[in-house]
Amino acid sequence: MNKGRLVGFIMSMIISVVMGIVSSILVIYTNPNSLEAHSAGYIYASNITLSLILGVIIACIIPLGKLGEKLAHKANAVPPGMKFILLNAIPNAFGNTLIISFILSFVGVLTARMKLPEETLIHLPPFPVMWLGNWIKLLIPTLILSYVLSVVLAPLVARIVGFKGPGPQK
Repeated sequence: MNKGRLVGFIMSMIISVVMGIVSSILVIYTNPNSLEAHSAGYIYASNITLSLILGVIIACIIPLGKLGEKLAHKANAVPPGMKFILLNAIPNAFGNTLIISFILSFVGVLTARMKLPEETLIHLPPFPVMWLGNWIKLLIPTLILSYVLSVVLAPLVARIVGFKGPGPQK
C-alpha cells in the first residue's frame, strides 16, 4: 500500500470510530427509550463496529485521498500548505460521513423498529420518514466533526506515515 493510500485508510478508520461514538451519543441523547432495548455498551459497540467495517470497505473501494489530491491540485494548492490541507480533507470527510451516516441511520432505525410491538409502530411515522429524519440529525454533527478531524489529523498522520513535504515521495 502506498503512503497516500495508507494515510487515507488511517483517516477513514479514525473518522469511522468517531462517527460510531457520535451516533451512539445521539441515539442515547435523542431517544432515551433506546436504553430499554439495549445497554449503552451494546449501542456503542455495535455503532463503532459497523462504522469501522464501513470505513474499511470505503477506504478499500473509493479513492477518497486521490480525489482530495485532485481537488487540491485543481485549485493550485501545494502540500503541505493550509489551502492544500483544507481542500484535500473535503472528499475524505464528506465521502466517509455521507456513506457511513446513511447506512448507520438505516440500520439503527431498522433494528429499533424490528423490536417494537405492532401497536407502537402504528403511531410512528413510516420507516423512510424516520430513517431520513434520523440521518439528517446524524449528518450535520458528524460532517463537521469529520472535516475538522481530517484537517487537524491528516497532516499528523501523513508525517507519521513518512511524508516529508511537497514533491514526490518514496
